[in-house]
Amino acid sequence: MSMNREAYKLANEIKTELKAPGDYLSECPSDVEMKRYKNAVLSEIKKEKHTGKNTFRRASVAACAALMLIAGTVAFGDEVHAAIKQIGWNISSALGISEDLDDYKEIVNTSVTDKGYVITLQEAVVSEEKLVVNYTLQREDGQPMENYLTPDGGLYINGKRMTGGAGGSSGFLDEEQKILGIVAEYEAPGVDLSGENEFRLAFNQLGFEDGVKGKWEFAFTADGTDLIADTKRTEIGKAFELPDGVTVTLKELAVNDLEQRIPYDLSGPTSYILMVRAEDALGNQVEFGVRTQDTKSGYMQNEEVIDDGRLDANGGTVTMTLYVVELPEEDGQISDDYVQIGEPFELEI
Repeated sequence: MSMNREAYKLANEIKTELKAPGDYLSECPSDVEMKRYKNAVLSEIKKEKHTGKNTFRRASVAACAALMLIAGTVAFGDEVHAAIKQIGWNISSALGISEDLDDYKEIVNTSVTDKGYVITLQEAVVSEEKLVVNYTLQREDGQPMENYLTPDGGLYINGKRMTGGAGGSSGFLDEEQKILGIVAEYEAPGVDLSGENEFRLAFNQLGFEDGVKGKWEFAFTADGTDLIADTKRTEIGKAFELPDGVTVTLKELAVNDLEQRIPYDLSGPTSYILMVRAEDALGNQVEFGVRTQDTKSGYMQNEEVIDDGRLDANGGTVTMTLYVVELPEEDGQISDDYVQIGEPFELEI
């Protein structure tokens, strides 16, 4: 199961602002519908600012133009590549982080054209059980695009199809809306991505219902050895009993230039979503939300990284508190009534 707690919650909130319950933003929304969508997003931003939280951007981006994922990528010709370079759009800026990932990324910079659309895979970064890529989508005739077209396809690693889930965000890189930029994260649970591996991204459709069918495939190699080796790990080793009797064991805090995560083990399937609130000695406050989880394990990721909200990894104390909320049984609406589990605890990092 792959989930993003904040994006899931936000999408439900925005949906209720758009139409009647049970309706969703259409694949090709009208100007009026998009205006209502924009107003709903702005409303959520104001709510987050009012409450002092720093959690909205990651969720709004993930929810924008379809909660689930992946929109196309860009580029054709030297002119477009030059434009992207001038904009300064790379995998770090696409992720919204200040850390320089140059030592870890693979520059692919390959374009594939079909059915009048060009997808260009720009860069790739491999971390622990995860591939992150940024790419762009553009019309072959260079005309503006009125809608977000989300490429539908899958990831293969060393020839094997991955089913670990994916998430991402997208936005136009230019005022004319000719270049759509996307960053996508693909989960590969249980796959050792240290060392060099062969990756293939295969898209067969742009958009969902009545989408543009075609073939856009990219093959490349990438190596996660350095980023995984440079990850700083601080053992947690604390167990907590959830309200349904399941035991969750927080294993460690893993920090690198790409992300900050907390992997955990479960004693069985649970009906609760986890969340950790953390504050370091410098006063940085962040939330860790679930990214992937099955009946045995999962991991939470610092959702503030996209806004450069990071825990200081250069030493000091971090105070962490575990919270949970029960998964909804019927309506899909996740409650804000998180319940604290156990007592806060401190880590020395």
